[in-house]
Amino acid sequence: MPSPSLLDRAERRFGHLAIPGLLRVIASFQALCFILIHLNPPFRDALVLSPAVWQKWEIWRLFTFCFIPQSDSIIWIIFAIFILIRIGDALEQAWGKFRINLYFAASVAALWAAMAVMGPDLREAAGRTAGSMLYTSLFLAFATVVPNYTFLIFFVFPVKVKWLAVIDAGYLLFLFVTISVLRLPMVVALLPYACFGLPILLRNIRNANRRAEFKANALPTGDPFHQCAVCHRTDHSDPTLEFRIAGDDKEYCADHLPK
Repeated sequence: MPSPSLLDRAERRFGHLAIPGLLRVIASFQALCFILIHLNPPFRDALVLSPAVWQKWEIWRLFTFCFIPQSDSIIWIIFAIFILIRIGDALEQAWGKFRINLYFAASVAALWAAMAVMGPDLREAAGRTAGSMLYTSLFLAFATVVPNYTFLIFFVFPVKVKWLAVIDAGYLLFLFVTISVLRLPMVVALLPYACFGLPILLRNIRNANRRAEFKANALPTGDPFHQCAVCHRTDHSDPTLEFRIAGDDKEYCADHLPK
């Protein structure tokens, strides 16, 4: 993640420009565009990020690709909008409105950069996938910040978002390997996640390893199997201690075994 002090200074200076509930606003525009596209299907083509931005000065495409719904099904678009709102709320709660605005803006700018540096024959195809790559980046950030959030798949099966993110990452890797036209825009689109989300992910992994190590070294629970009749130490309180049964049929540790 960028230096906290740098982000803090930027937030103090520009924080008033941040839009509260940004992804709720984006979700509202997605719902509106879903209706407009169903009324007039060619309207979708006017929203796509494409070379028409500079060839025909259709500047609105720099932003409207964010509003393209990710499904043509009314059931799935409702589900997608719900997820987008939940992502926005969780990230804003964890990062604050300035940082989520910055992350979203950086992700959009990264896609602009990818479009600008790609060859003319690849720009159109990459532009049509820009929206899905943007929301993939947001979803990965969400899964990193609240990995144990649970979705009900088909409203029945509970699945933690971290496992959905693993599946998503695997699918991205598959696309990266099999579809060369997507490699550059995928790498560039995920740069904001590499700056903001990846350090959090690595910290979470380190913390999980520490917790697992602590748990492994913690004293066992339940009743002890051995206990000294004199000092009452057990195999739980001192796993390295040796115990013996004396002639009186009582159990003693090595330090108090009768002579």
